[in-house]
Amino acid sequence: MRYKSPIFLFILLLFPVLAWSQSQVQVISADSLNGIQVASSMIKKLIGKVVLRQGTTTLSCDQAILNSTTNNVEAYGHVKIIQADTVTITGDSALYNGDLRQAYMLGRVKLDDHTIILNTNKLDYDMNTKMAVYHTGARILDKKTTLTSKEGFYNTVTKNFLFKEKVRVLDKEGGALKADSLRYNTASKEAFFICPTEIINKKDTVYTKSGFYNTQTKVSNFTGRSTAKMEDYTLTADTLFYDSPTKIGVAKGNVEFLSQKDKVVLTGKNGRYNGKTGITRVYGNALMRNIMEKDTLYLTADTLVSFDNKQDSVRKLYAYKHVLIYKSDLSARCDSLGYDMRDSVIHFYQKPIIWTNDSQSTADSISLFMVNQKLKEMRLRGHSFVISADSASHFNQIKGRKVWVFFKDDSKLRRVNVEGNGESIYYVMDDKKVTTGLNRVECSRMNLFFEENKVKRITFITKPEAKFVPPKEWNDDLQVLDGYRWRINEKVTYKKLMEAVNAPELSIPIVKNP
Repeated sequence: MRYKSPIFLFILLLFPVLAWSQSQVQVISADSLNGIQVASSMIKKLIGKVVLRQGTTTLSCDQAILNSTTNNVEAYGHVKIIQADTVTITGDSALYNGDLRQAYMLGRVKLDDHTIILNTNKLDYDMNTKMAVYHTGARILDKKTTLTSKEGFYNTVTKNFLFKEKVRVLDKEGGALKADSLRYNTASKEAFFICPTEIINKKDTVYTKSGFYNTQTKVSNFTGRSTAKMEDYTLTADTLFYDSPTKIGVAKGNVEFLSQKDKVVLTGKNGRYNGKTGITRVYGNALMRNIMEKDTLYLTADTLVSFDNKQDSVRKLYAYKHVLIYKSDLSARCDSLGYDMRDSVIHFYQKPIIWTNDSQSTADSISLFMVNQKLKEMRLRGHSFVISADSASHFNQIKGRKVWVFFKDDSKLRRVNVEGNGESIYYVMDDKKVTTGLNRVECSRMNLFFEENKVKRITFITKPEAKFVPPKEWNDDLQVLDGYRWRINEKVTYKKLMEAVNAPELSIPIVKNP
């Protein structure tokens, strides 16, 4: 084949020279240069203001030994390597392999890529892959963050960092991150978690295994089982989004919210927390446990909303739809309720029914008061009806527009006050506990006093209409008041409540640092 163009022939002859000049380390300047032939290698010793170049990479130092045959450089004193004006590496000494285009920096090494500054004692840098590697510990600085780790791998193009062993991230605002391994992007300021990690922001601490966190915006998105621990509360879930500046947390999957101060645990499928408004919402198999000194109050509903008013330190809980309550001396059903935890008052709305020992209470709305975790008083409003079973399996009944019920320390009935349209049926027993008859009374206002769930005394405030009926004259209509319905089969038990919420028995310890 013949080449007719002389220009083409010149370029073809020049190409190996150009290729060689791109790969060979070139001497640009030095105060002195001595060439020595050692065996089959040409050694050049350069002293004073040494400048070498290979392609877009420049190396400067005080002294250098260049092996032109192997294309290797030993550099000493104020070593500086600049790659394409984007990455600058300085150190006390260096070994540079021109064929592999790799630098091995030693002693007070600093890498600057205009994004971060990396300080270490030993650094390996590959000009081809733009990858910096250290194994003896390093400190990385940017405008707002300081990162340290024992090992690290950094790509100066993608700005991706992989840290290993004793990883610590500190920001100027006091935030901190601790892990054994961490992926971090120095441009986006996002940290990606690949092992158990702890994030500390002033009064907030987050524990996670996977997800990411922005060290600038303080926004977290955790995709593994994670816990956010605030000053007074702890939020745990399978996935957790948490914005530290706004104190908003969104949780999904096996959510657990713990109020250490109130000893309240909320669990459910999903949840949302707003630290500034003090509102926590849990829904989907929602369950609350108020852990008391000797007992626990369980409450489940479709949705639970906890409100913490920090101004007066009042915590209130609201439950909506299909509400069930269980406590050792109390169980209840209703459609919605409000629970004032400071005053231990529970307000039941929309067809509530409450069971206490052997008594049952229904009304349009009911307010329940507790003192020292014991039932103290119950206020029924609208279509109020109280049924109490005695030892002879008779059902004492009281109804009226308003009914106030007072309990003894053992949660048994002590007194019942009726106001408006009062009616009652109570059974009379002698000293041998033999039933002698029943009293059927109508009186707009009356007070009934109980002993062992039996009526011992009754006081009429207005003129009553009373009738005593011996057992032989009893019939079904005579023994029940209008609206009577004994619903003991619907009584809430611990087992029924847990089945409704589709959850096994749970146990979250109340400790200072869960």
